[in-house]
Amino acid sequence: MAIDDDRADNRSRMEVKKDAQRQALLDAASEMLAHEGPGALSLRKLAKKAGASTMAVYTAFGGKDGLIEALFEEAFDRLSDMQATAPRDPDPLIWLASLGAAYRAFALANPAYYALMISVTMPLTDHVLEGQQDDPPARSISHHPAYSHLRQAVEACIEAGFFREELDAGDVADMLWAHVHGLCSMELAGYYTNEKAAQERFDLSAETIMRGLVSEKGRERLKAR
Repeated sequence: MAIDDDRADNRSRMEVKKDAQRQALLDAASEMLAHEGPGALSLRKLAKKAGASTMAVYTAFGGKDGLIEALFEEAFDRLSDMQATAPRDPDPLIWLASLGAAYRAFALANPAYYALMISVTMPLTDHVLEGQQDDPPARSISHHPAYSHLRQAVEACIEAGFFREELDAGDVADMLWAHVHGLCSMELAGYYTNEKAAQERFDLSAETIMRGLVSEKGRERLKAR
């Protein structure tokens, strides 16, 4: 029994080590792409940067295409995890605001991964997300759980009567995603003089957009808040 326990412990330690190595490779690859562009993504160079062997890259991802797909998924998984920390408040307007704050927090905490999200710095293959070959890479965002959080919050606002009833949830979610993504991109690029200025612009922009979306009932709820 003791031998079996030792074997189980060894397997557990090996899995932890493999997971840590895989994460180190993803982090190193995201930094290479964000700072040096797609041409820098050499598996040999990546292995050296992460302190691993080239074989370790192939073992973890199967090759360059697998690595690229894993990077794309890692970025959106991290965003989804951050969004999941935003409490689903009974007031959907508060929930929506919390999701916006979570998006910005993700961007500031993960700038290299954030740079990959619209595929500007990543040479995505046609099968980044299996089953979505007909969509361009940027459009595949709408199939990810990270997007679902946003759309569900918008749908809740419409169903509660806080948003104008003629609005389409998908259209609003797309607009909000583009809006927040643009603000975060400007902040990460150093456009604002400091974090306080960036936060003030973020809040002002959010307030302005919300005024254009809310119904009379929604305006009353915003006043009450």
